[in-house]
Amino acid sequence: GNDFPRELDCVLSRIMVQYALSKITTTNPDSEEEAQKGDGTILLHVTLPLPEGLGCQQISLSHENYDDCVRHLFTPLNSEYAQMELVDMVNNNGDVLGLLPRPYVHTFNILHRGIGMIVTNKSIFDTNSNNTGGKSSTPDVYVHQRTSTKRVFPSLYDMFVGGVSTSGEDATWTAAREVAEELGLKRALRVLEQGGDNNSLDNPLSNELFQCTICTSYNRCVVSMFAYTCDTSSETIKWQEEEVAWGGWVPYDVVEVAGKLSIDRLKEKGVWPGTGEDDYEDERVTNDESEA
Repeated sequence: GNDFPRELDCVLSRIMVQYALSKITTTNPDSEEEAQKGDGTILLHVTLPLPEGLGCQQISLSHENYDDCVRHLFTPLNSEYAQMELVDMVNNNGDVLGLLPRPYVHTFNILHRGIGMIVTNKSIFDTNSNNTGGKSSTPDVYVHQRTSTKRVFPSLYDMFVGGVSTSGEDATWTAAREVAEELGLKRALRVLEQGGDNNSLDNPLSNELFQCTICTSYNRCVVSMFAYTCDTSSETIKWQEEEVAWGGWVPYDVVEVAGKLSIDRLKEKGVWPGTGEDDYEDERVTNDESEA
């Protein structure tokens, strides 16, 4: 209808073309073989919409580097965006439908791939009892305060490290890269760069724990969850200043209480932290070390 943004129409039509192109190359053995050669054979002639008042774009797609093909598709829409980092648009199962420049993901809240990670000072899988009563000892969780410039949940406290997977990037590599960038914890990235994997004994990064889909009015992402065990005797957390305003180790019990408060807010008042609409916005769950 008339309410459908023209720019979004332009973006989605280019995703559809990529999906059609992938079907051509995967269902036609000859096309797939030619694609590997990269000989410039024309596979598809299409006419695509352009922004309001600019008419249409006629384009022929051939066997070329796929990233270059995608950038060629998006250049008429925004030449600056077309040279930026490419991200996978996915369906609810995480299957890739096509690639697009990252700014469009945020502008139109397009479903994409990403990771979430909990960072603890001992393994979350360690079920050994502590010495004070025989109860299972829970780890401390690294909690940080997001900077005021963050697009999502500015200035709020976060128990997760998170980030967007670049096009074709394995979730494990995304997790290792993000924790290295945001907190300066680089052990997992070094293991991967040296040819190891999640099962390497010296890798502090877990295998993928589970996958879930986050859908809000400002972020839609198929998230792969991981855990990172920080060796506090040899690793030092260094914040990425544009990402983190404060950080510290918080007992798991305190994090659990804070999480429950957020869920209760949502159930009772229909609002989520960061909306500025609830009476609890300025409340903080703190840890009094003298009582710990």
